[in-house]
Amino acid sequence: MLKEKVNTHFSFPLRLDMSGYVEKQLMPHRYQEEKRKSQLRKSELAKEGKEEGEDGSGDAGKSVEEKEAYVIGVTVHTGTADGGHYYSFIRDRTTNNRDTWFLFNDAEVKPFDPNQIAAECFGGEMTSKTYDSVTDKFMDFSFEKTNSAYMLFYEWCSRGGEQRGSREETVVELPVECKQGSVSTFELSKELEDWIWQDNMHFLKDKNIFEHTYFNFMWQVCGYIPQTLLSQDPDITEMAAQLSTSFFIETFIHAKEKPTMVQWVELLTKQFNQSQAACEWFLDHMAQEEWWPVQILIKCPNQMVRQMFQRLCIHVIQRLRQNQAPLYLKTDSDDEESGETAKIGSHSCVTRFIRMLLLLMEHGAKAHLKHLSEYFAFLNEFSKMGEEESQFLISVHAISSMVNFYLGQKAQDYVEVVSEDEDEEDVIPLPTDKYKPASLDKMVTLVASLVERSRGPDHLLQLSTPDYNAVAGGKAFPFLYQQIKDCINLHQTRNLIYALCRWNERLAVHIVGMIFQAITKHTEVCQPFFKLLTLLTEPTPGSTGLPCFTQLVLTRVWEVAEFCPQSALDWLAVQVPRNKLAHSWVLQSMETWVEHFLLGHNNQRVRSAAAYLLVSLIPSPHFRQGYRSARNLISPHKELLVPSEAQLILHQVYTLLLHLLKPAKHYTDIQTHGTMKLTAYFALLMYCVISRTEKLMFGQYFLDLWQLFHPKLSEPSIPVHHNKQALLLFWHHVCCDCPENVQLILQNAHVTKNIAFNYILADHEDQDVVLFNRSMLPAYYGLLRLCCQQSRTFTRQLAGHQNLHWAFKNITPHPTQYNSAVDELFKLIQLFVVKYPDISEQESHDINTFKKQTLQLYLQVLDGRTCWATLMLVFRTILDNDDDRLFVIYNGGLQMTFEAFHTLHAMYHDATTCHVSGDLLELLSILLDFVKCLRLFKEAKDVRGLLMSSKEWVEILRKLATLLNTYNSPDMRMLCIDLLKEMVMLLPMDAIQLLVPLLSHCHAAFQESHNPLPMGPYFPRRGHKLPPLGLKAGARPVRPMVQMAVPHGQLEAAKGQDSEYDQALLDFYTPYHDFIDVVCRLAINNDCMSEALVNLSAMVGFEGVPLHLTFFPKLWLDIYHAQHVDRKYVSMLTNSNYFVDYVEAVLLDERTSLNVPIVFNFLSVFFPKVASHVLNDQTCNLIENLVTSLSGIVNLVNIRTTANKLNGDLRALALVYSTEVALSPSAELLPTLNQLLIKTTTARKQMKESANTTSVDTSAEEAPSKKRKITMDKEEGENPKPEPVAGCSKDPEVLPSRDPGENKQISTNWLEVLEKTITDLKESVEKKD
Repeated sequence: MLKEKVNTHFSFPLRLDMSGYVEKQLMPHRYQEEKRKSQLRKSELAKEGKEEGEDGSGDAGKSVEEKEAYVIGVTVHTGTADGGHYYSFIRDRTTNNRDTWFLFNDAEVKPFDPNQIAAECFGGEMTSKTYDSVTDKFMDFSFEKTNSAYMLFYEWCSRGGEQRGSREETVVELPVECKQGSVSTFELSKELEDWIWQDNMHFLKDKNIFEHTYFNFMWQVCGYIPQTLLSQDPDITEMAAQLSTSFFIETFIHAKEKPTMVQWVELLTKQFNQSQAACEWFLDHMAQEEWWPVQILIKCPNQMVRQMFQRLCIHVIQRLRQNQAPLYLKTDSDDEESGETAKIGSHSCVTRFIRMLLLLMEHGAKAHLKHLSEYFAFLNEFSKMGEEESQFLISVHAISSMVNFYLGQKAQDYVEVVSEDEDEEDVIPLPTDKYKPASLDKMVTLVASLVERSRGPDHLLQLSTPDYNAVAGGKAFPFLYQQIKDCINLHQTRNLIYALCRWNERLAVHIVGMIFQAITKHTEVCQPFFKLLTLLTEPTPGSTGLPCFTQLVLTRVWEVAEFCPQSALDWLAVQVPRNKLAHSWVLQSMETWVEHFLLGHNNQRVRSAAAYLLVSLIPSPHFRQGYRSARNLISPHKELLVPSEAQLILHQVYTLLLHLLKPAKHYTDIQTHGTMKLTAYFALLMYCVISRTEKLMFGQYFLDLWQLFHPKLSEPSIPVHHNKQALLLFWHHVCCDCPENVQLILQNAHVTKNIAFNYILADHEDQDVVLFNRSMLPAYYGLLRLCCQQSRTFTRQLAGHQNLHWAFKNITPHPTQYNSAVDELFKLIQLFVVKYPDISEQESHDINTFKKQTLQLYLQVLDGRTCWATLMLVFRTILDNDDDRLFVIYNGGLQMTFEAFHTLHAMYHDATTCHVSGDLLELLSILLDFVKCLRLFKEAKDVRGLLMSSKEWVEILRKLATLLNTYNSPDMRMLCIDLLKEMVMLLPMDAIQLLVPLLSHCHAAFQESHNPLPMGPYFPRRGHKLPPLGLKAGARPVRPMVQMAVPHGQLEAAKGQDSEYDQALLDFYTPYHDFIDVVCRLAINNDCMSEALVNLSAMVGFEGVPLHLTFFPKLWLDIYHAQHVDRKYVSMLTNSNYFVDYVEAVLLDERTSLNVPIVFNFLSVFFPKVASHVLNDQTCNLIENLVTSLSGIVNLVNIRTTANKLNGDLRALALVYSTEVALSPSAELLPTLNQLLIKTTTARKQMKESANTTSVDTSAEEAPSKKRKITMDKEEGENPKPEPVAGCSKDPEVLPSRDPGENKQISTNWLEVLEKTITDLKESVEKKD
């Protein structure tokens, strides 16, 4: 039953009107009858002369009629239903003020404001301010109060004659019982008053005694004053010691605070050292008056005080030992003859004190068991002082006193322990205390020590009859039995048994028999007895005279194994590695116990314990530790290296286990043995297979295993059959990397025919079934895979089996639940469809049939939105040609792939499922293969209708475009671009109509945005490597988006400054610009070129200016030169503002791009068409500044190193001055050009002479320029357009490729180009002039 305290808000009134609930209102007829009877009684009493109300009945009716109740007290509970605290609020009724309340909380009483009753007693919730580190604010935090009213006390009070005309006809004036302002008085009884007075006096006395000023005074009196009186009175030290001891023990140690305890102990020690008489007085006083040792050594709850007193007593005895030790055993002559022990030790104050302490065990010590650790520690320390002390304790029967104290004299509970030689049962009393604290540890130590010290020269124990009977009397050994059961200091119990059994093997036999009988009778609490057996069998130094306990224990251990098998087997598993005798005995007797406990026992823990006992037989610590850590059958252990000796024992154990395969059939009946009888057995078998040697040893037992599996385990319709699971795990393990064992399967026709028949239940809702299949199926299908790898015949046979097709349908669609099993099944599928070079026609036909059947199965049962993982596995495993892909496409596979893409796209942008990036890449690759296949067969098939029939393809295009951003890996972007390109080529008009608005909007939004979104982790950055391919970076876009615009402001270096950075930018943006180029060319060919697409082309071309890309100029040069293309497209381009931006960007910012022939030729054709828009006042001023700059540096410039840059600048000027715009050249331009021409000609001659005299390449500085040019050439050459514009030149290489020998002529070539540019520019300027 659940206990719960209700702390919800519950209010109560301070004034309670109960008039509506009294008898008068609820039962008026009965009330009138009772009223009439009451009046009759009053009239009779009046006749008899009695006063009304004398018998207490006069106010019975009136006390309720005209009264209401007021709260005078509230009891509050704080805490929970399991614990808490009570306190009360009480109104003071002795004063006239009704609002005077007090809080009574244990010893605390203080005034209480009654206005706080609601807050303290109504319960409910309270609100507190709590600092929130996330929001950096103080938040309101509500929690339930734990304090609320538990009990209410109301007091009846009169209304003071208040009239209620609506409720009663007349108002009866009642006696006033509780009027406001009335004061009640009472008198205490004499006994209570005396008790209070005595308690107050005792409090005042303690307050004065336990005061630091008094303590300081006593310190002065006891510590310093006696030193000044030594010369006058030699006994002053003894007197001071008596005073110090009395004050310290009776007063000081009882104070709450004892900061000077150490100093007082040192003072007492010093005084006892100075006066032997004080030591004798101290012990004699305690021997005669036991109050000190009882109060301190036994009853005191402060362990530090008890330890201090123990050490002080030991110190005093050591001071007296020299004189007192000879008197310990002294008796009168008469007493010696009579042998009485009552007078032994009477001549010494030490022994008198010890005897008093021993008597305390019979009077009062038992009630304070948990405080007796120092008591027995003191006796133990005393016994170790010397031989005299030990003999004295033996002489006074201290052993029997302690045993009787422990066992108790008046026990109510009994335990029966019978020896093997006794027919009747000895009744052994148990102590009444069920709790045996650790304080008795020293008692057992003392008993064991005294028993051993009683041994005489003849090796026999010289104990008295009471003492011997106490520890070893009778045949039931009650003392030994009880302390073992209570688990009190088993190491000293072992020493006690050693002391009793040394040179007494017969007694050892009886004690071991008692232990085993106790184990059989108390199987649930037998662990202490097994711990003692462990201690008894451990080799110990000084074992002379001891019997062989190991032999005595082993001869009887199987007897107790029938009663508590797990404990016995666990104990043996501990003993075997450390005890050679136990190891040899268990190993030789394996055949007698292994089957019974490992296979036949009904308790799973017992079977596991038997398995571990067999593991413990292997003399290899790593092997034993590995078994504990590899208890999970699903994950087989790694191969272990064991010594040769261990291998011999391992093979002996393993062989025995293999022999048990045949009798294991008797434990497979489910009704009798259940489904888990063999799990520990097969787990151990599998663990013993540590190398190929053990796998080969299994061969001769193969048929035993098969007969156990089929049909005993394979056919029963049991959804969770752990025996079958364990067997299959072992079978798969011994066949891995061992083709010989696999051949045993393939060579047996009965096995190959029936091995595929295995009952499996696919209940994906039952967690137990799921967990079972998750561990069993990988081993089973892995075993089938190993067979298929070695036999093509078996492979073809298995490929057509109905159970495998059932698994394809019911297991593979759930890869998250059966990950390993699905992997094994697809490995089987891969083997089923592989075509070998020597394949026959029948095999090829069978494979094709299997592929179609399997594909048809999956296309019917899978849902692309949820089973995308399985779908991809199917396509990756089975599809290897276009015929297979077409089969999938025409059977709905393309639609399923689209649905899977939608799911993965959504998951990919979910912050919690970034792990699907690899799956998304694989799905994009599969989808690309499908679309390519469609395009290849578009002439023969109705591809357009097939694709258009899918409602998903429009959304697919949009979502593919949203993956083109800097947050996705290069692989994903390339796959998306290739897929978009294929779909555009497949459905050009429809795809272009969808993509152009989307891409145009994204590029325009980027150009117009002042705060563009930050670039993702895959955007090229100088000095930073890209994240690993195929993995999704930690950063994410705020939404799926297109982000392929070149951010001019975020480029970290201009073209030519960092070749690696330049190449990274080209690798990032070239595929996308190539895709836009393909879109434009397809639009021209299909006559669907629009103004929006022209603007998009111009925008992308403008963005690519810093990268010197040539897709845009090449495209429009081809369009310009094509004869059949409508000229309106050229007009659209020249009217585009983005094209004007492109021209301005080239002329003003990227003039070096004019060194690329395509760019220069393009502008040579198109610049005159937009010159009037470009050459505004601002642009003309910049051109003039360029001329002025050239004039200023012409004398300083190094032609060889700056030829590339100069050529670009001069080509820009050539473009400007070649137009018809009225722009006059500067007067400085011609002189500057003449000087540049002279320097260029001179540089060419020097280069030619240098080339003739040396083979050293002197043009290294111009390599970057050439490298850029080569990059451009390569860029244009590596992007052939699949469908060229009609009439346009689409040669894959714009410029002829150079061989490596041309690198030496790079500088000369640039100087030639520069010389020609200067010459052409001079002609243009001269014409202008």
